[in-house]
Parts: sequence; C-alpha cells; structure tokens
Amino acid sequence: MSMRYLTEISKAPWTVLQNLYLYRNILNQMVLREVKGRFAGSVGGLFWHFVHPILMVLIYLIVFVYIFKLRVGSGGGTGASAVYLMAGIFPWIILADGLSRGASALIENANLIQKTYFPTEILIAKVVLAPFINFGLALFLLTAFRIFTDGLWGILLILPFILLLQVFFTIGLAFICSAFSVFFRDILQVVQIIVSIWVYATPIFYEISMLPAWAADLMYLNPLFPFISVYHSLFIKGTLAHWHMPGLAFLWTVCIYVLGAFIFTKLKAEFADWL
Repeated sequence: MSMRYLTEISKAPWTVLQNLYLYRNILNQMVLREVKGRFAGSVGGLFWHFVHPILMVLIYLIVFVYIFKLRVGSGGGTGASAVYLMAGIFPWIILADGLSRGASALIENANLIQKTYFPTEILIAKVVLAPFINFGLALFLLTAFRIFTDGLWGILLILPFILLLQVFFTIGLAFICSAFSVFFRDILQVVQIIVSIWVYATPIFYEISMLPAWAADLMYLNPLFPFISVYHSLFIKGTLAHWHMPGLAFLWTVCIYVLGAFIFTKLKAEFADWL
C-alpha cells in the first residue's frame, strides 16, 4: 500500500506538468482572457493594471514609512525603506491573489467541469499565473529602477529563479485549497483568514531583526519567509544576504507542489459529482 502511494505521489507532479504543457495553448488563451477580462468594460482598461499596484504601494508607504517610521538597517532612509516595502509587497500580492482566486476556481467553474472534459488543473494555473502579469509589471519597474539608480544587475541572476519557484509554490497551495473546497466550502473562508494573518506573520512590513530571538527562529517554519527574504536581499543589496534562503525556498516549493499535485490528481475524478 505504501509503495502504491509513493508511486502516485512521484507521478502526480509530472502528470500535472504534462497536462499543462499539452494544453498550453488553451492555458495561454485563458490567462490572457483572465487578464483582459478583469477590467473588461471599464473606460481605463489596461490602465488600471498600473493604477492598482501604485495606489496600494502609496498607501503602504504613507502608513509604514511616514507614519510608523519604518527604517531598514541602522542608516536606512525613507528611500531604502520604500524599496524594502515594495520588494515584499509586490510578491505578496501576487501570491495572495493567486491563492485566493485559485481556492475558489473549481467552484466558480462548476458548470464547465461538469459538462466538459479537460484537465481541471488548467483552471488553477490560469488564476495563479494571471497575477504574475498584472503585478509582475510592478516588479519589472522596480527592477529597472534599482538597476539604473544603483547598478544592481545581480537582481537579474536570481529574480527569474525565485519567481519560477513562487509560481509552483502558489500552484501547489492552490491545488490543495481548491481540491478540499469542493468537498468543504468553509475552506474558502479559512483561506481568506489565513491570507489576512499571513501577511503580518511574514517580515514584509518589518525587519526580522525587530523580532525577539524565539520569534525569529519560528519564522523558518513560515514557508513564505525565504521567498520574501530573497526578494528583500535582491532589491536592497542586489545580491543574496543569506545563500541558504533560495535552497529553503526550493525545498518548500518541492514539498508544497508535490503534495498539492498529489491531492489534486487523487481527488479530481470526484469534482464533477460534488460540484
């Protein structure tokens, strides 16, 4: 029995990747439709892709940098603090949006799942990938700003790698939450609560050095911590302050993605009946 489960666990991630590759054209079209449809019918259209992250960052900057006086490091000014906030906020928004929408993707597409046969993991992948386009532009602008102002070309070496890890990390989480939400609708409310708490349980709006030693040690149990740590290091210094953080992010990604793919493929045959 244990060998059978080990075989299924090892096959599930590759099965998901194979389906996403075989149906990549459909996935591309669905992602583009997801991005365009978000502001369909609005006068501003794609203009809102710029406005949303800018307004959100401005609010956070005013609250944390100018009101609460967040300062990065011993001699960090408002500029460094602003970069620190943006380096954590943008990846967080991408993850939170993908996870929240991914958790409800199967329920929202119940009619499609019941009437059409296709790999349902595409529905999860498209809502996870869409925020990388919506808010990935903000990360691109931040990268360009840090390169042209301080010559931090090292960002380009690590950023694609950590973004790729975040894609699979988020997909794995969304697989788990979406699969269980089909059978237990309360999962959707639990996800929203977790997302609301998670942002403050991760050093996005503060430095880990501000925490007591025991809390800083517990942070290593937070799977999002190594990702945010890498983003902060890249955009503040242009290199990695702690080289074990990408490895820790990789381990969390593998564990979450493999577990999510296994749970999703194990339960997907029941989705149409329960939806």
